[in-house]
Amino acid sequence: MPLTILTSETPPGAPSFDSPATIAALAASNGSAVPAGATVVGITIPVLAHDFTALNFHTRNSGTEFRFNTGTLSLTLRQEVHVSNGLGPCARTVWLQHENLHLADNSRLLSDLDRELRADAVFASFLVTPVAWHPRSDFASVQSQIAARIGAVFTRLTNAAAVRRDSAGEYRRVERQIRARCGHSLDNVLRRGEYGQGIDILQLALNNEPSILPRLAVDGVYGPRTEARVIEYQRNNGLEDDGVAGPDTQDSLGITGL
Repeated sequence: MPLTILTSETPPGAPSFDSPATIAALAASNGSAVPAGATVVGITIPVLAHDFTALNFHTRNSGTEFRFNTGTLSLTLRQEVHVSNGLGPCARTVWLQHENLHLADNSRLLSDLDRELRADAVFASFLVTPVAWHPRSDFASVQSQIAARIGAVFTRLTNAAAVRRDSAGEYRRVERQIRARCGHSLDNVLRRGEYGQGIDILQLALNNEPSILPRLAVDGVYGPRTEARVIEYQRNNGLEDDGVAGPDTQDSLGITGL
């Protein structure tokens, strides 16, 4: 009986709302490719679990050597969605729709896994067309090598899908949606010391503007760094540089009248 590869998926749970610092750390640790100038406020993390218990193997030399030959490899996809708690409720809803596209992309990859794994030379040498015999003492090591190849192939596929999805154009589309659908949440005047819905939209807009200052964490808090970016933007665009995001500054940024 040849190798059978079965794939399944565990429905994703509720999204996790984490601090901007946590989102940035998750994006960095998972190798997320973010378009230049874009702000990371969400990430979808796919995890592929494997089950080797239904794989068969045979032995020789009185059981001192083995190799896999038949059986079933079971792979189960689980996905986590994390979104910044610095976004207001409206912006979170829009961004979650983007993360749902990642969920769907990764789900579709399950249908490619069988073909991609069989095409991987290292994986095939263990489970598809095995030739080499391994010391029985290396059983756990061989399983670890198989798991590593499964992880490498899966990561290659999911990273490529994420790069295709997370284009600069897609980020602009999502941010336009946030402005269009959530612009009503903006007060006419935003200033230092305020926090909450609307300031996240201001911070996203400022991060899209040229600046010599550090990028803002989209945390919904109008602190000194947000104020400094507002002042810089006002000076660069001929506005009164008072650090207050009033109607003229908001209109210049394109975040009012929506």
